[in-house]
Amino acid sequence: MLIALCALLAAKVSREKKKRSFAQLRLEREQKKQILKSLFCEESQLPNINYIQKKILSNNEINDSAHHIMHVICVGRSADYYRFFDSKTSREIKTQLHNCLNDALLPSVIGLFEDRYIVVVFVKNSPWKKEQIIEQQQRVQRTLPHELVVGGKPLPFDYSVASMPFSEKDIAKGKSYLFKKMAFCVNKSLKSLEGLYVYSHSDYKRSLRKRQIIQDLSQDIRQGGAKFSLCYQPIFHSTDTSEVNIWEILLRWNRTEYGGPGEFMPLVATKPHLHYSLTMMILKKVIDYAVSSEDTLPNISINVSNSDLMMVDFFDDVMIATEVYPELRSKIIFEVVEYSEMLSKKHVKDNILNLKKIGFRFAIDDFGCGYSNLQLLTEKHFDFIKIDKTIIGMCEQDAVAYETLQFILKLSESINAGLVIEGVETTQQLALVPEDPNVFIQGFLLSRPVRLTSTLSPRTKEK
Repeated sequence: MLIALCALLAAKVSREKKKRSFAQLRLEREQKKQILKSLFCEESQLPNINYIQKKILSNNEINDSAHHIMHVICVGRSADYYRFFDSKTSREIKTQLHNCLNDALLPSVIGLFEDRYIVVVFVKNSPWKKEQIIEQQQRVQRTLPHELVVGGKPLPFDYSVASMPFSEKDIAKGKSYLFKKMAFCVNKSLKSLEGLYVYSHSDYKRSLRKRQIIQDLSQDIRQGGAKFSLCYQPIFHSTDTSEVNIWEILLRWNRTEYGGPGEFMPLVATKPHLHYSLTMMILKKVIDYAVSSEDTLPNISINVSNSDLMMVDFFDDVMIATEVYPELRSKIIFEVVEYSEMLSKKHVKDNILNLKKIGFRFAIDDFGCGYSNLQLLTEKHFDFIKIDKTIIGMCEQDAVAYETLQFILKLSESINAGLVIEGVETTQQLALVPEDPNVFIQGFLLSRPVRLTSTLSPRTKEK
């Protein structure tokens, strides 16, 4: 009886073991299946970035002195190029290009990133020299077919190739570190005329700095502008240089690590909505100052871009900002720092005309740099013309520059616009400025920028 019971128990344990063993094997098979699946693109079934990373790491384990070069190829010079094809055609194109590169170049690793970019990796035991990278980059470019038959028809193809060397130290910093560099290289190659770019650490650092400046600017503007201060450079009447007639408002960012406006303002100009937020912040700071000041303010010139003027809410936002001090509207001059055919667009014109009806005035800056300015002046939108400072700088030695100055003076009189001569820095240049009720002077000879405080200059008078 006891022997039979033991046999029964042993059989039960054996069945349980087999059951657990089967379940374990099934789980292991499923796990392997999932791991394998994670290494290939879902649409094309070609190796993906996980596969590439795994291969690079395994190569590194075998050879810890390996030096890699990665070429990232963007087909059609566009990240969304494949959207022009159905999934079957897209898959066929990727597979054909993948096989073409693999067969011709025999790379250490090849695969796709985000199922769009072809990534080709080569390895050697010594660091890659710049000329070696360029030579191999050109080989990659020559290998890529410039025409493929798609749907029975020949279709031209173009590419960008971004190349980036990396070592074990770079790999040790993690996947995201390499991906950021890869994304930077791809972006640079797409913008390149030839479609080629080789990674440069100095370029990368500059890019990171620009990005950080934009992020910190956005943050400081959102927080109300406490980290910004205003200065002004006085503009004087030519008939009496003791009389300050206009303040040109200048912005200073209190984050000194980012340098002056010459460094951060060109970056802001590439971000229209950020520039607009900055313009509105400056306007509100000027209004807050005007409300708190007991002194009589002169005319105040505020720089705007034509992207600001393109904003749908520009007129309404300006009106709302100035409603606490409506008297200031007749003193504010919006100085257009960029000018092109955009200013001839109806929406921009409407903003200018509607603001002029309320009392605001407009100045065109850096006049003399292009014919487009003359076209703009014929429509008489501008109350002031500011002459580019290079003209007064050349007047002493260049008769043509002096004649240009005289011509612009007559032009400003004919359209009843004030003429502001910028960049007057010497007594000789000052002597060339005509004493005319229509002419104003701005430059370091008369005054450098002054910090905007609660006390105004006693020389300031209202126009």
